[in-house]
Amino acid sequence: MIMVLAESGSIMSTDLYTPSLPFLTDFFGTTPELLKLTISLNIIAFGFAQLIYGPLSDRFGRRPVFLGSIFLFTIASIVCGFAMSIDHLLIARVFQGFFAAAQAVMVLAVFKDLFTEKEQVKAFAMYGMAIAITPAVAPILGGYIHVLLGWEFNFFLTALVGLISALLTYFLLPESTTPDPSALKMRSILRSYWSIFSNRVFLVYAGLAGMALGFIYTFVTAAPFILITLFGVEPQHFGYYQAVIVIAFFLGSLLATKLADLMVSIQVLNLGLAIAVLGAAIVVGLIYFEDLTPVTLSLGYAFVAFGIGPVFAVAPTKAMSAVKHSVGSAAAAFGSLEVGLSGIIAGFVSIIHDGTAGPLGLVTAFTAITAVTLGIIANHMHKNSD
Repeated sequence: MIMVLAESGSIMSTDLYTPSLPFLTDFFGTTPELLKLTISLNIIAFGFAQLIYGPLSDRFGRRPVFLGSIFLFTIASIVCGFAMSIDHLLIARVFQGFFAAAQAVMVLAVFKDLFTEKEQVKAFAMYGMAIAITPAVAPILGGYIHVLLGWEFNFFLTALVGLISALLTYFLLPESTTPDPSALKMRSILRSYWSIFSNRVFLVYAGLAGMALGFIYTFVTAAPFILITLFGVEPQHFGYYQAVIVIAFFLGSLLATKLADLMVSIQVLNLGLAIAVLGAAIVVGLIYFEDLTPVTLSLGYAFVAFGIGPVFAVAPTKAMSAVKHSVGSAAAAFGSLEVGLSGIIAGFVSIIHDGTAGPLGLVTAFTAITAVTLGIIANHMHKNSD
């Protein structure tokens, strides 16, 4: 439960304040492009830092790394709330993402350290619920906090969740592994990561996961400006449109668990990818023919989210099965690639922002084409392995 709460705080750090984004242009006297970077740079830092926390936790133990990262994440959240310029907010958001990354790595490591296989299933089920529920609730709550208290209090709430997580970790979470004094030897680290990053199968499936997550972060980055600025959706209502997408992802993940007993994994992935690409085509078509509305945008992306549920269920398993050694480093590398690629995709939405829905359509199309290409390669590798 401690791990789930900490990871929920990490997810909240972005989703809570997205309804405030369009209003911060006037507050900071800045541009939408720079404000969108507060999301994409945070994601990139989150992805990169995971490569660091795996070896650190092997060397010093899970508990001190987890506790230290939560504490620093809490401080960074408070700094975000007190930011008085866009430059200060950007820097604070980068540090917030960097420190949040440890929580994602530690969840996987601690669950494996402490629980039996049956207990892990229950733990990961709770973790999956948090991943699905938090993005649905956070923007709704964040919209009301923005209206009633101000955008700063979204970050203060994130800091409060981090503080509670830190206190629970300090008093209740035991150490789950024996520190390895040799874990930080540079030669060992480089050898492990070189083996992982040169593994073609691993890279393809990690890339597919990155494209799937990129779909989500593309929406999270662009939707506040489209729905609130272009269509006049009230900030306290913005979260309901995102909730539709999160619920679709939850249902897609549920479908994947049912199909796992009926189909081989590559077929489950193909079905999910086909649905996601169909949803992407719907969104791009609506934008191109100028038929986009708040409802059609959410419904189109609901197809995307439903489809990436099966993709997320299969891609990590296929990637990790391709690595025979250095499982901890492989987990960190997978998370780093997945989140890093999605952050780069979200960054493109920021860079090419023009005040219309056009950049969303362009990035969505690019992500879909890349995902299909990787899917074709994955199927080719699967046939050759038979």
